[in-house]
Amino acid sequence: MWDAIKRFLKKRAMLKYNDDGTCYVYIRFPLRINCAVKYWLFYANKPVIPNKIVFDNYMGKGYGGNPKYIAEKLLEEYPGQYDLVWLVTKKEKAKARFPEGIRPVVYQSAKAYQEYATAGVWVSNYHKISYLKKGLRKRAGQYFIQTWHGSLGIKRIENDVPALNEDISWHRLARMSSRMVDLWISNSRWETEIYKRAFWDVENVLEAGHPRNDVLYGGGPELARKKIEECFELEGRKILFYAPTFREDYRLDCYDIDYANVRAALEERFGGDWVILVRLHPRVQKYASKVIPKEDFVKNATAYADIQELVAAADVMLTDYSSCIFDFVLTHRPGFLFAADEEEYDQERGFYYPLESTPFPVSHTPEELAGQILGFDGELYKQKVEEFLKDKGCVEDGHASERVVREITEVVNGLR
Repeated sequence: MWDAIKRFLKKRAMLKYNDDGTCYVYIRFPLRINCAVKYWLFYANKPVIPNKIVFDNYMGKGYGGNPKYIAEKLLEEYPGQYDLVWLVTKKEKAKARFPEGIRPVVYQSAKAYQEYATAGVWVSNYHKISYLKKGLRKRAGQYFIQTWHGSLGIKRIENDVPALNEDISWHRLARMSSRMVDLWISNSRWETEIYKRAFWDVENVLEAGHPRNDVLYGGGPELARKKIEECFELEGRKILFYAPTFREDYRLDCYDIDYANVRAALEERFGGDWVILVRLHPRVQKYASKVIPKEDFVKNATAYADIQELVAAADVMLTDYSSCIFDFVLTHRPGFLFAADEEEYDQERGFYYPLESTPFPVSHTPEELAGQILGFDGELYKQKVEEFLKDKGCVEDGHASERVVREITEVVNGLR
């Protein structure tokens, strides 16, 4: 008993001696505060600033996505009128380049919670699950715009994926995050219907198009092409952009496309000197050395900040089930699907519609992929693209950022 008391005193007690010879003993006790209580005590008592906007691109993963194009449109049309805050991880902050007028703040830091608590508008393309765990809640006088990060994609998402809903904690927090959203940004009639089912309680949807896709119109592709050529030293070479998605079990054999045969097929069918840029999903990037071969015509573009610039710059795109090819389809340039594990992936995640109903030629083996490239019918493909976009009710026209910014200005004016 006495030993236990001594251990306690040694750990918790602090002695203080005075000049008069007296001594005081201070006992320290840990004070644990619930995260939600802490948020309201230290952050949520501060006033909301209507013209402050917090941006979160896929949980702090660099400077890109729909939030980037919304932020830059605000800088262009309303310079100096908004306080723009960008949440980014420490690692990404060290290498990302932010335009003047955007303040980078470390994701999940105390400062980040303060920015969230006082911002009039939140703009995000993912759930707020990690923040909700630590007490974040939207306050009166705040407005949450959710752009999400998909498109006319084929793979099922969120509430439409049974496996995800087996995680009770995730389900509760994802639904809570969705309920906080005031406005969803969609690019089509089809996507609006998916939102209403996959995100539980969706009511207010703006079919504005996806701001990130504005780069695919006007002079955007040329500017993106110049940046990509300079970054990867590709001047004069044609680009195949290969962007596969991840698998829950992290299997890697599904990424074996036989790069040499693909390049040879591209050169024979389309001419020119080809290079293959590969961007792995963030969950797979640690396996890059096993997936991406060391060839001079293959370059690892996984670390490139803005995937949309890669999409805009590519002459041809290849994926398995990633939704980014459904952005690329807006360019009407050739796109291909390599679905080596189609049946298995369909059982795990599920598809909204058959792969064969897309405009993209579908292959299941490396040999079949090379054959699809060699036999590509450009006119038939363009016809299928038009039919596909019309069937989905797509509204993309290169002015999505303008529409979202118009909505933001109206919201901010109403909050003042």
